[in-house]
Amino acid sequence: MASSTSTHFILCLLFAVCLFHESFAARKLAELVQDQSMLLSYHNGPLLFGKISINLIWYGNFKPSQRAIVSDFITSLSSSQSQTQPSVATWWSTTDKYYHLANSKKPSSLSLSLGRQILDESYSLGKSLTQKQIVQLASKGNQRNAINIVLTSSDVTVDGFCSSRCGTHGSSKSALVKGKNYRFAYIWVGNSETQCPGFCAWPFHQPIFGSQAPPLVAPNNDVGLDGMVINLASLLAATATNPFGNGYFQGPAGAPLEAASACPGVYAKNAYPGYAGDLLVDPTTGASYNAHGANERNLASRRLAESTQDQPSLLFKYHNGPLLNGEISVNLIWYGKFKPSQRAIVSDFITSLSSSQSQTQPSVATWWKTTDKYYLLANSQKPSSLSLSLGKQILEESYSFGKSLTQKQIKELASKGDQRNAINVVLTSSDVTVEGFCSSKCGTHGSSNSATIEGKNYKFAYIWVGNSETQCPGYCAWPFHQPIYGPQIPPLVAPNDDVGLDGMVINLGSLLAATATNPFGNGYFQGPAGAPLEAASACPGVYAKNAYPGYAGDLLVDSITGASYNAHGANGRKYLLPALFDPSTSSCSTLV
Repeated sequence: MASSTSTHFILCLLFAVCLFHESFAARKLAELVQDQSMLLSYHNGPLLFGKISINLIWYGNFKPSQRAIVSDFITSLSSSQSQTQPSVATWWSTTDKYYHLANSKKPSSLSLSLGRQILDESYSLGKSLTQKQIVQLASKGNQRNAINIVLTSSDVTVDGFCSSRCGTHGSSKSALVKGKNYRFAYIWVGNSETQCPGFCAWPFHQPIFGSQAPPLVAPNNDVGLDGMVINLASLLAATATNPFGNGYFQGPAGAPLEAASACPGVYAKNAYPGYAGDLLVDPTTGASYNAHGANERNLASRRLAESTQDQPSLLFKYHNGPLLNGEISVNLIWYGKFKPSQRAIVSDFITSLSSSQSQTQPSVATWWKTTDKYYLLANSQKPSSLSLSLGKQILEESYSFGKSLTQKQIKELASKGDQRNAINVVLTSSDVTVEGFCSSKCGTHGSSNSATIEGKNYKFAYIWVGNSETQCPGYCAWPFHQPIYGPQIPPLVAPNDDVGLDGMVINLGSLLAATATNPFGNGYFQGPAGAPLEAASACPGVYAKNAYPGYAGDLLVDSITGASYNAHGANGRKYLLPALFDPSTSSCSTLV
């Protein structure tokens, strides 16, 4: 194959499993949780071993240059290829540790090589495929000593693609080969460029959720294909170490956490949610990568999870701006239809923040006290303090701005509350769409200039949170609804029996912590000011100890209702609250 100009890959972190001793590896969504370690269990099934050919089944239209990106990546996996370091082959060698742990006395080994390439440019099964048809396409490759990879083009939709997955791996029975039936492993990966690049091709496209930091330049100048390499790499590692569903994984077999999915969003050291890490950058093209490959390619992929051992702690920077302090009232502006029982869930939560309320432990007030540490660090000699109380409740049931709101209108609604010594919280009902809601955010916080009060202008803080129950509960109300991506573990029971409102409390809690510690954009945060990582967003998906991606942690469970929670509140309420970043320990602090 002709050599191209210098190109690169980004590869995912791989999890280096520890079966018999404690591991500090692979904590990514929850890596900052104190005393947190993860153990991928070995379920005694076979790993792939021996000489295995990787056959590529190209479904749909791909340019030769696009096919070369993937085939060069496969060729790069072999350590027999001389590669500049850090290399794809070195990245792949992490999988050797799984084989050694499975049988330390006589470990088997795996050797991968590029096999056949099959073109199906006529869309023989149409442009909308089921998972059953993916297996059918995979069977076109060799059915013994092979991994058959189906790659679908950007104009092909696949069952579950973009809604819950970027690709899959599995196994299927082969046809008779020399009188015997074998099982062959297969992988499917889709080109997300025109369908969901923010989900399946991040960090080369702005994410569909979370911090909206600028995307990186793709190492092979093809967002869709470079994204496919990331997902293919992750699934290859999972296929090698858990080919038949009984190898190495964590969690339920139907939604396992595997070698690379244990480290979502981690591509280099110093990674944190929304930031891929300190990657290498090509001085000519500006492309980001972490691995060199065959034919002078440079690639990018999530690290396979051992490398989190050396991850330094996340340090929040104080930008010397004011924090909220003194006695602050929290005013609630209800926009749209909410039942009185729904309003009570939120108002009781606000009341619960005050430590003057006697609460069973662990309590909402104890959770909130983590924010005190930010004030102490800002001025250790004379720290200020913040006291929150429930203020006014304003009902906007007539939809005065309609049912589709801009962020400017959110700010206008927020101004209906007090504009001094206040946080004004706008809560929109489930039938109201808001600019950015569900596509990149579940809520926002900010500040605005007040009207003139006693001859002076002040700035007031505001928050907006939407009810996602009918629009995106898998995004904004997880873990009370199955997630829109990642492991499809059954949802938890909401503590107040209202998925939408219990989800709103989670997001409101997160945004209140951010508002207190970074009210005007110059307080405590990490990363760019326009897309900051703040007190709770630093710990996404972490609600209790032993949390990992797709698992909220070891929560308390109500013995009568089966509801999961981690905090007691006023009026006998129970709530689920996100972990807060503790600046004194540089870790995520959980109540349980």
